[in-house]
Amino acid sequence: MTNKLILLYLFLFFVSCKKNEETKNYKDLNSTEYFSIATNLKNLKKIEKLKINDSLFKIKGQFSIYEIKGQINKNNKRIGWWEATDNNTKELVAKLEYKLIDKKEFVNQYILFENKKIDTLSSKFYSLKKKVNSVSYRFYIPNQLKKIRSEGKLNYRYSFQGKEYRHLESKAVKNKNIFECEISLPKNIDDNDFIIQGGFWEMFQLENGGIGANDIYVLDTIQGNTKK
Repeated sequence: MTNKLILLYLFLFFVSCKKNEETKNYKDLNSTEYFSIATNLKNLKKIEKLKINDSLFKIKGQFSIYEIKGQINKNNKRIGWWEATDNNTKELVAKLEYKLIDKKEFVNQYILFENKKIDTLSSKFYSLKKKVNSVSYRFYIPNQLKKIRSEGKLNYRYSFQGKEYRHLESKAVKNKNIFECEISLPKNIDDNDFIIQGGFWEMFQLENGGIGANDIYVLDTIQGNTKK
């Protein structure tokens, strides 16, 4: 097992919530089932805790050869982006984004680095780019050689000028392990924010006939052209 895969295993180790249930292979799990042992406060040493406000705290600690940084809320739930830096090289090696759904933590996105660059074949994250009349999403999904069929789509809703538009869908165009979606923008966005909320969903079939899925939650505010 390479060092990169060992690190991925440490960061994405699944903790079962059921008694007497065997731990599954982390590669076969849905992203909402990934939990990190490296960012678990119980596993950190030399913890420093800095209060930002009444409901948010910065955390810094040591795990193995890594310095871990992130944020927790007043209920000790991990939120936002966490980072792991190699103490020897001082290089950023991994980032994980925690989301809270029904008061439960899950890793929504994770980014691994190799030679100071994002390893797009092993990471799971998204990026967006605002164009003149649309927003373009790119969803990066970990490459898996045993996939024989794969489809992706973005189910979303958006808010604009005080109204909410629901049950919308954008089918993704796939290029290797990258899925691209396009969302049209209203003509009069110049003085208004355009809020997108939803989830990207990939369904795939494996060579052995098994079915799997990847998902990423999205929440973005697209600012009007007149705003800085």
